[in-house]
Amino acid sequence: MLQKTMLRSMKADLLSLVAATSATAALAALLPACGAPPADDLDHAEEEYVSERADAIVGVVKGRDACAAVRCKEGFLCEEQDGSPVCVAVPPPPVCQTDDDCIIVENYCGGCNCNALPLGESLPKCLEGEVACLVSPCLGLRASCQAGACVVANEL
Repeated sequence: MLQKTMLRSMKADLLSLVAATSATAALAALLPACGAPPADDLDHAEEEYVSERADAIVGVVKGRDACAAVRCKEGFLCEEQDGSPVCVAVPPPPVCQTDDDCIIVENYCGGCNCNALPLGESLPKCLEGEVACLVSPCLGLRASCQAGACVVANEL
């Protein structure tokens, strides 16, 4: 009796294993057909595959989260655009919020230049050699914060 029960249990385990293997094989065949790389290849994808458009889900998805089945490469995030999932680059964090977060710096490296930098940052080391300027390159200019970046603006 015990032997019969063990045999039934082993048969059930074997059937479960066969079903799981079949499901995995079906999924492995389906993913390339949808244009998606195997999940283990996503971390080591070639540079050309930045996944600008996530075509793993073809067509418009209505009433569901289009990004639910999409995994974007590092540095990208999924956004729904016209019902389709699209991997877009993660925007850099803003370096400033107000004009007071920026300073204006005269830059004589290779020419008479004026740069706007976030507070606490400095110009990189000059490798071209500095020049002499007759007039300050920042005369009449100011640093301004626009769209989270420090830029040179005219003084008004």
